[in-house]
Amino acid sequence: MKKNDEYDVYCTDLSDQGAGICKVDEEVVFVFGLLPNERAKIKIIKVYSRYGIGRLLKLEKESGARQIAPCPVAKWCGGCQLQIVKYEAQCEFKDQWMARLFKQERLYPILKAKEPLFYRNKAQFPIQLHDGVRKMGFYKRHSNEIVDTNECLIQNDGINRIYSFLYEHLDEACARGLRHVFIRCSLSNDQVQVVWIGREKTREIEALSNSLRQAFPNIVSIVFNYNERKDNVILGEDYEVLYGSDSIIETCLGNEVVLHFKSFFQVNPKQMEVLYQRAIELAGMQKGDRCIELYAGTGTIGMAVSKYVKEVIGVEIVKEAVENANENARRNGIENCCFVCEDASKFVKKYTGDVDVLFVDPPRKGLSEEGIEQIHRLSPNRVVYISCNPNTLKRDIERFREQAYDCVCIQPVDMFPYTSGIESIALLRKK
Repeated sequence: MKKNDEYDVYCTDLSDQGAGICKVDEEVVFVFGLLPNERAKIKIIKVYSRYGIGRLLKLEKESGARQIAPCPVAKWCGGCQLQIVKYEAQCEFKDQWMARLFKQERLYPILKAKEPLFYRNKAQFPIQLHDGVRKMGFYKRHSNEIVDTNECLIQNDGINRIYSFLYEHLDEACARGLRHVFIRCSLSNDQVQVVWIGREKTREIEALSNSLRQAFPNIVSIVFNYNERKDNVILGEDYEVLYGSDSIIETCLGNEVVLHFKSFFQVNPKQMEVLYQRAIELAGMQKGDRCIELYAGTGTIGMAVSKYVKEVIGVEIVKEAVENANENARRNGIENCCFVCEDASKFVKKYTGDVDVLFVDPPRKGLSEEGIEQIHRLSPNRVVYISCNPNTLKRDIERFREQAYDCVCIQPVDMFPYTSGIESIALLRKK
């Protein structure tokens, strides 16, 4: 197999990144845009030691799972991997991925989304100037090049309307010094927050901010976030509120949630409630239980859990999120729930109290070995592990087994339709 070679191939499977898997002379080739049970002519565009990358030239036999991508830039944009797959088939593929990965575990079918399009409540649009021409949109797959587009079919309508306005009015003068524009929308309160991210606030940005307020009265927060870094970290430390406050208000399972723009909040609010309700159900909590929530964010899980248990302690490293979480508990009249600002690993290392149930919702990299050892030292009866990365979840389940915890079951939730992302809940119980 060499670069620029052309082959007729049969696709046998779909990778967890949404690429068709084929074999050429017993070597694996990944082809984006090709689905299982399809035949096609492809061209090899990259060759690595263990696999190749192919480009689809001509589809010769089509799968029944295929549809015309609803998004006009799906072929280039790296945001969604499954635009050409019918929604029911997307869920079937995700169930298959999970079944392959967790062969020994009790695995429930994925909880499907009732609304697989226009679901996201947050978007970060990169902005670039090339030869004086402004580009806005999303990054091309495996590239820093921007796919220029004026809407996104997985963002909610409120975000799309504001983004479309910015796409039309944000000119080259405004774009100078900007890196991203961040938009977050509260579905329950119809509030919107816009955050400019860049090197310096200019008169053009202030003027466009005023135009935004006039065009969209539901914008309650406009912020300029200063970021001069050269890496891929989006948000900087310093910021200035240009209008309103630095937060908006959302609702989760009946609780009001104040959201600072730096605070983590699930991007699919309707499926978030499905996720948390299922996690609470699996945890099987009792009134006398003491509960710890690691990576607590703005306290959404802790507040939802509080009515079932005696006490909840939430741990979160982002200062603004902890401030939000404690304010949220007060705002909702919850007295048995408190939040501390600390690194999760350091907290569990020094905590000496009792804990019956531990909720953990770590970033994609999962938990460290030391963190799992310290959780074992705390000796909770049950660990409810919410994961956005099945691969690190599998690794961590094995590490928990070494610490005498069995995996009772895993519940996948389709939080990210039209993408290859899968959210999961794993219930672990002490032997």
